[in-house]
Amino acid sequence: MNKEEMKRHYIEFIFWAEQMGSVQEEEWRSPIEEGKWSVAAVVTHLLFWDKFSLKERLPYFKEGASLPAYPDFQEVNDAARAHAVKHEKNDMIEELIRVRRQYLDMLDSLTQADLDIRFAIGNNSMTVRDYFMDFIKHDRHHQTQIDKILRR
Repeated sequence: MNKEEMKRHYIEFIFWAEQMGSVQEEEWRSPIEEGKWSVAAVVTHLLFWDKFSLKERLPYFKEGASLPAYPDFQEVNDAARAHAVKHEKNDMIEELIRVRRQYLDMLDSLTQADLDIRFAIGNNSMTVRDYFMDFIKHDRHHQTQIDKILRR
């Protein structure tokens, strides 16, 4: 995946997130499947991991960098679920869109060569491109879940 394809994903994701504003509150608070998170919790899950990446990962992507392992996934996800219960739908969507625009700005500042910078997170070696592709795959997984429950 090249830089322009990545940027296209984030532009399309922003459009998708904007459409979430039309979701009724009952749908927003409903689980995506029986025993699963609500749409709101999935959206805040994406938001929390985005914020983590912007603060704790993206600024440190340097050739040969060794970054610490990910935080406890369950703790981050539990915090996202708690956030979803306490905050308004439109506020969460607006914050997600704002963060995704920061991703676009950051991608604009990268060259194609920057995408091939190699670093490590814990014991895993990867490139900037790999990192973005993992999160794009993660986005698509959750978008599919949400679109299925909302019948899109």
